Amino acid sequence: MKKLSSDETAYFFEQLALILNAGMQISDGLDILCDDLKDSRMKELCGELSKSVSSGKNLGDAMAECGRIPEYAVNMVKIGSVTGRLENVLKDLSEYYENRAEINRTLKSAVIHPLLLLLMMTAVIIVLIVLVLPMFSRIFAQFDASVSETVSSAVNTAYTIGWTVLTALVIVIIAVIIVALLSLIPSVKKKLSGFLTVFPLTKGISKKFSLAKISSAMSLMASAGIAPEEMPAYAASLINDKKLIKKLENCRKRILDGEYFADVISTADIFPPMFAHSLKFAYTSGSFEQSWKKLSERCDDEAAEAASGIVSVIEPLIVIVLTTIIGAVLLSVMIPLMNIMSVIG
Repeated sequence: MKKLSSDETAYFFEQLALILNAGMQISDGLDILCDDLKDSRMKELCGELSKSVSSGKNLGDAMAECGRIPEYAVNMVKIGSVTGRLENVLKDLSEYYENRAEINRTLKSAVIHPLLLLLMMTAVIIVLIVLVLPMFSRIFAQFDASVSETVSSAVNTAYTIGWTVLTALVIVIIAVIIVALLSLIPSVKKKLSGFLTVFPLTKGISKKFSLAKISSAMSLMASAGIAPEEMPAYAASLINDKKLIKKLENCRKRILDGEYFADVISTADIFPPMFAHSLKFAYTSGSFEQSWKKLSERCDDEAAEAASGIVSVIEPLIVIVLTTIIGAVLLSVMIPLMNIMSVIG
């Protein structure tokens, strides 16, 4: 059964938080929400949850049973119900998944924009090969045999360059599309994400996105009142970076061994030193929830900036490389033509 997207999850939890804030029973609020919704999947979800909650199940168990809510969110709802902070948890979950949706959109744009640029350049090269070069061939064919032989090699070279570049572009575009389709499969997506964490060209930005997930999760868990020793394990379940997972597991071990949570986080080499020291100070002063929230916002901003930075580098690079190739193809034909025209003149 397909789970809700990040945008859908954010909206759903926002509505549940409003229901509790209005002092309504969850089951009654779900019935009202079900009547107002137009999306069939969301209506069906609200109907299932309303029946389960009305039958005596708590909201967390009802969500787990329906199988459409992300597992992490289900666990947070269960904990919020136990700690009495369910409304706050629902609000924080809405913000959490809204941030995840924004990051997902940034990542998609980092892939889609260069891909569209490649498609446009591919179209230009197709026009060049199919229309422009044949036109030059017809022009050269009007000259005498000696002139035609002189420039035929230039035309052939231009054709060779054009077809080689076109073939390479088609292969790249097909590869990107195949990877994008395969990434829709959860198991493949996990392996691909794991590869990006170790690939030299992507491991830096991948770490920033992992830190954004970790910090957002930690902020949510601090607000929900989750025990410190449980926080690293929940955060580790959200990422695929093996190095960070190992560090989080070590954090949990140290906390269980009796070390102070703030000391563990500040020396775990997970967050940048400045952020880590700020967290330690925040736990000393008792303002750790607000500190986690600020850290989460900073990590989200850094991840978004990193993705935007990739787009700002890749797009001009593609333009420079492909326009240079197109220019070389045209010049390889134009120069002989200009020489011929100068001789005739």
